[in-house]
Order: sequence, then structure tokens, then C-alpha cells
Amino acid sequence: MKNQKKRMTINCKPTPIASAVALALLVGVPAQAQEGGASQLATVVVSANKRVEKLENVPMAISVVNEAVIERTNIREIEDLVANTPALTVTAGSTSANNTISMRGIGTSTVTIGIEADVAIIVDDIPIAQQFQAFKDLSDVMRVEVLKGPQSTLFGKSAVAGAVNIITKPISGPLAGKGSAYLTSDGEWRYALSYGGKVSDTLGLRVAASRTRFEGNLNNLTTGGKLNGSGGKTLMAKLAWHPTPNLDIQFSPTYNAQENTRGANALRRLTVNSPGGPVAVGKNGENPVNPLYLIAAGAPTPANPTSLNAIPASLALAGITPGEYNRDVRRDFPTGMSSTDRGAGLRIAYDLPNGATLMSITSFSHYKSNDYRDQDLSDVPTIALPGETQFSIGNSQGGMYDIKSSTQELRYVSPDEGSFRYVAGLWYAKNDTERFFTRGDCRIATCSGSSISSPVVYDTDVYNINKALFGQATWEFVPSWTLLAGARFNAEESGYHFGRNYNTTVTRETFVAGAPGKDYFESLGNKENKVTGKLSLSKQINPDWMVYATTATGYKGLAYGLLSTLTPASAAPVRSETSRTMELGVKANLLQNRMTVSANVFETRFFNYQSSSTYTIPGSPTILTQISSVPEVATRGVELDINTMVTRDFLLNAALAYTDAEVRDWDGGSCYNDALNVAAAPGATLAANGSIAGRNTACFPISPGAKTGVQNLKGAAMQSSPKVKVALNGQYDVRLPSRSFDLFVTGNYKYQSEMVTTITQDPAFHVPSFSITDIGFGLRDKRSRYKLSFLVNNVFDKAYATTGFAGTPTFRGAASAPVSTVANTGVATWVPARDAFRYVSVRLDAKF
Repeated sequence: MKNQKKRMTINCKPTPIASAVALALLVGVPAQAQEGGASQLATVVVSANKRVEKLENVPMAISVVNEAVIERTNIREIEDLVANTPALTVTAGSTSANNTISMRGIGTSTVTIGIEADVAIIVDDIPIAQQFQAFKDLSDVMRVEVLKGPQSTLFGKSAVAGAVNIITKPISGPLAGKGSAYLTSDGEWRYALSYGGKVSDTLGLRVAASRTRFEGNLNNLTTGGKLNGSGGKTLMAKLAWHPTPNLDIQFSPTYNAQENTRGANALRRLTVNSPGGPVAVGKNGENPVNPLYLIAAGAPTPANPTSLNAIPASLALAGITPGEYNRDVRRDFPTGMSSTDRGAGLRIAYDLPNGATLMSITSFSHYKSNDYRDQDLSDVPTIALPGETQFSIGNSQGGMYDIKSSTQELRYVSPDEGSFRYVAGLWYAKNDTERFFTRGDCRIATCSGSSISSPVVYDTDVYNINKALFGQATWEFVPSWTLLAGARFNAEESGYHFGRNYNTTVTRETFVAGAPGKDYFESLGNKENKVTGKLSLSKQINPDWMVYATTATGYKGLAYGLLSTLTPASAAPVRSETSRTMELGVKANLLQNRMTVSANVFETRFFNYQSSSTYTIPGSPTILTQISSVPEVATRGVELDINTMVTRDFLLNAALAYTDAEVRDWDGGSCYNDALNVAAAPGATLAANGSIAGRNTACFPISPGAKTGVQNLKGAAMQSSPKVKVALNGQYDVRLPSRSFDLFVTGNYKYQSEMVTTITQDPAFHVPSFSITDIGFGLRDKRSRYKLSFLVNNVFDKAYATTGFAGTPTFRGAASAPVSTVANTGVATWVPARDAFRYVSVRLDAKF
């Protein structure tokens, strides 16, 4: 059974390779050497090439976050993961469905289901359909492999910038269990239980369950509760059957229910332009220049003298003092998202007589969610219904996602022995995503959907069918020289239906039947074939050092701008996105396995980069979103990962990334709203400085006399792309003479340089640099049965944000002036990160 090592995650029998992997689950776990008694780093294995390999033998930039680091830093979600992986950043959107995961500064910022992500998320060989499905609890995880650069050859579409490969814990060893409980001083709690192992020579099982809850770190003055929190419950199971010596079958059902109140942004700055310069607004919206008013949606016209036209800021902001780290908000309607995700995977592995393995991996999942948002960002009525002279209801939005995904992979893995190894396979996937959305009240205005602030009801669905043939081979053609080559042929078909305002123009039944109408669009049967590839040359200089050069291409399919503002001009598919990378790297295992080093330099170019930009119309509450195909963007930089056993008792993990991601070519970039660029009189086109009034000064008319403008963004920084990120974490063990337990001290440090979170370069979306330090301690049973850990998170209480918003809510300086003469106000808001404020946590881990 020389090929049993490829079946270690589904085989119940304690094969030698399974035992080795159990010992070397993750980097940084000290293990006793066989000779001399010296401590060493454990071996790290990855499956980045769809076979189990030692990390230092893979010619690719990979960061591994292991179980020890996950526990030490209390990682629960993808957002927590980025603290330990400098190549990744996560930017919060208006709801978690609009969050962005970026790799090396490149990610898809979008609010539509019609665009795939740039970074693929894979869980146990099964990719998720929509990226926002990844924003849930990471339960029962053994390790996370962050694969940097295009990974389309083996992982397909949506890995155009990279992939996050999540591997859950396998069935191994005798039946045993583990439990953990976690509690923080600011109200977060978690608990998790897992139990499993070998039931008999042919059967094995594993069951894991977890429950989490964090109310949030924003104060809702309206309800007295919290916002910007999350919680969920997860149930996972694995059942393995080994009916014959050559056959393994594993069935893995999963269930997750998640709920969050993220996307609630708090007011940081509110300024008013005055003859003496910008003036900051204080508590309760007080302004020494003139009163401010919140622009209300669907307000009665100024021609009606008995009606209000705007809400005084003193009422809308009662009790709130705008400040850099203000945590107080007012909301009378929920903001957040609730979801359920049900799925199952079936893995069948058969060992062939020649030592190869033939695998079948099948999956199905059904994800449903409801999202909701307080659109007026206040707790006062902002809408007056027909016939009313007073505001009576608030402005809100919400919707539903329904995603069905199925995949089938057939994979042939050659034996590990010999100088020539390869993997080949067939792939099929089908994703169907439906989106229903409603905003505002169509009784106050026509449901036009002309902007993302106007009333609208729409129902849309998008489908994608992908078929692929892939293969990758590794050939040691002469001693110490290895050539890796791979290719993938993708055949894709996609399309959509879109029906808007069917309550007024087209019935839902008519829309489903496909009847044409002015608010109905469709684009079906769009097909595209694409080949991606990878080529690498590596040299094993000596047993400790390896150098490599790698080039690869990536591909992401056609995109659709399925937004409330969809028009005939924007109904056609947006061109597919491609990438091309070059990477040079070195890997080393030094000091008798006491230190591992991985360093690389890279440059990746992206062509027809798919992006969406959101901005406000000058002097108006109208907000627009448009889908763009940027001709070229690029990222380049240097990355370094070091794991070292400084002493027998001192373990240190360090990672650093310098990333320069920029727009290479885009002379038709979106502008942003700049309230301090003095607005011209009604009907005028340009401000005094020649730019478009109310827009940034670099914005110029798209055509002579037009009020719509663009800017040349060549050389602009990519969104959510800090140039420098650093992550350090370590543990020092204090061995006591006691026979019962030892002590340990832990520390974590992260630094991130400044960045903008919108490609338009709006300074209101600027995120300053920050550094966060955590310090902890604890005790551990000498027999590793239990561990009690304490951690002071954000020791120096340095508040920070990873995102910013501008233009919402919108204020003006007159109670009944027409919208076109809105006074110039500047608004900036923020969403604080989970550890933006100091808190203390305690965690208990126990084995049984």
C-alpha cells in the first residue's frame, strides 16, 4: 500500500504518512527530534498542488496558518485571519455581502451577484460560489493555506489573484474529543466541541459543533443595544468507510447559521464649507455657521409651504458627537445579514495497482440569506407618503440571496515515488444565484431604480456552468533541477434574467416567463473558452536551500452589472478578466530544522479588471454605482515568512509584505463627490477651477458641456492595498518543576500602513496606518489535556478602522432649498474593526 499517504484525510487506518501528518499538523508546533533531544519545528505539509507535499518543496509563495496560531490568536472568521497573513486584506462593505477579500492588493469590490471574486475560497477541495459565503465561523480547521498569485490552473476561475485553501481536521487516531470555551470582557463568547476517530478497522467518524456570539462595538442610542457584531452556529460531520484495502469513502455534511449586524457605520467627521473655510460640526449636529438638515428621501417639494423638506441635524444626531473614533449611532431599522448554509461533500478514493489514486469529489450546497440596511442612517421618519405633510416612515432596504451550487471533480494522482509525478482531472460546476431586492417605498415616487438611493424593486438571477480539463506535472529532469508545468482548459456558459419594478410595470409571473418589457433585461447562453497555465523551474541548491522561478496566468469569467441602475447600455456582459504573474523565490530549512524561511519577489498584471465604483451626485442624495472594466492594473512586491525556534522554549512566527498595487491604465475612471469643490449655480457645468462642480478637482466632463465626468486614474493606488503589512506572533514556554502544569507567555503584533478603500481615491475613504499589540499568558497541563489562556487584545487601546465611507448620511444647510442648491457639506464615517478597542479574553481548551 505504498500510496496510502494520499488518503490520509479519509482513511481510518493509522498509516505512516497519516501519523506523520498528525504530528506535523501545522508550522510552529515544537516536536522532539529523534536524536539528541533537541526541539525542532514540525514538518508542514500543504495540498496546494492537489497532492500532499512538504511546504519547503513547493515552488510557490504560500503562507500557512496552523491550528496553534489559530488558537493562540483566537481566529474565528476570515476577518481575523488577515492579521496573520500580510498578503490578505478584508474591506467591510455596507453589508457583509459587499465585503472584499484582496490578495496582494487585488480584490473584487462589488455589490452585484454578477461578478465573481478575484480570490477563490476553497474548503476541503470544494470552492464556494459567492465570496461573501466565506464570512462565517471557521470551525474545526486544521490549517489555512494562503496561495498567492494566480491559481487558475488547479483551482479554476475566481482564483485570478490567488486562493485561500481551508483544510478541516481529518479523521485520525482513536476516538477522542476536544472542547473549548472563550469569553471576553466586551461580551463575546464562543464554545466548540469535537469528537471523532477510528470506530473500527473499516469505519471512522468525526463530529464538530460550535456556537459564537459578539453583540458589537457600536452603541445604538435608539435601542440601547449594540451593532457591528456577529454570531453563528456550525455543525459538521465526517463519516469514513474503508470497505476494501484499496477504497476509501467519506461523506461530509455541514450546516451553518450566521447572523451579523455589520455595515453599521458611525459618523467620524461632518464639516461645512463657509467663507472662512471648513467648519466642523459638533454634538447634536450643532454648526456655528448655519443649521444643518438631513436630506430626506421622498420629501415633499418645497412648493408645498406646509411640508417639511429636511430633518434638522440636531434631531437626527441627538446625543451624537462626530469624532475620529465615535461609536454612537442612531438606527430604528436593522442593519446586517442572516444566513443559512447547508451542504455535503462525497469523496471517493481508490488506490490503483500501480500506486496511483483515482478520486471523485462531489458536492452540493444551498445558501440562503436575508440582508437589511437602515438606508437613512437615522431613527427619525424621513419619508412622507402621498397626501402627507409630515414625515411618517423611515427609509430602508433589504433583500434575499438564494444560491445553489453543485460540483463534480474526477482526479488522477500519480504515485509520489520517482522523478516524474503528475495530477490530472475533469471538473464540472454549476452555480445558480437569485437576488431579490427592495429599497424605499414606491408610493412616494416612481420605482425607477435610476440611482442606488431611489425606490426600486428588482428580482434577478445569474447562472454559471463551468467545465474544465486540467493537468500538472513535476519532473526532476536532472538531479536537483525540477520543472513544473500545468494547464487548464475552461469552457464557461453564463447568463442572467433581470426584472425591475414588476409591481408597477411587469408582473413577477410575466418576468419569470421572460416577457420583454422596459424593466426587463436578459442575456443568456454567453459562452467563452479560455486556457490558463503555469510553468516553474526550481533548483535544490543543497538539502537546506531551494530557489525557484514561476510564471502563471489566471482567468475570471464574464461579469454582469446586475444593479438597480441597470440600463440597456449596461446590460451587455463585461469582458472577462485575466492575469499574468512572474515570481522569484527562495525557501530554506535552517539550523537543523529550527528555522524555515520563505522569501519572494513578484509582479502580477491584470487585464480588464472588473470593478464597481459608488459615488454621490453633487448636491444631491442620489448615489450611483457603475461597473467598470479597467484596462490594466498591476501589483508587485516582496514577501517574507520566517518561523523559528529561537530557543528550546521560544517560538516566533514572522511575516512581512511590501505591496505596490496600482492602476496602470484607466483614463475613464470614476470621479468622487467633493462637497468642498464649490458648487456652481443651477444649470452651470463647471466650478470656478474648471472642474465639475461638486466633484473632485481632477474630474473633467465626459463630453463638452456635460455634468457627468471622469478622471484619469493612471498611477492611482488600488483600493484596500496597504504598502506594508507586518505580522508577528510567538510563544515562550516556562517549564516548572511542578509535575502538573507549565506556564507560557504569548504575544502578537500587527502593523498596516495607510490605504484607501475605493479606487476613485476619495480621501474620505482613507484608512490611516495602525499597529496593534496583544499580550497574553496561561498554563498548560504537562500531559496536554487542558490549556487555560488569557489575552489582552489591543494592549495600548489604539482605535483603528479597516474601511471608511463618505457621503452618507447627506446633510445640507437649508431647510427647504431645492436639492440642486445644497450647501457644501463633507461627511466621513467608519466601521471599527473587531479589535479596534482594548478587551481581555480568557480561553479554556480541554481534551477528553
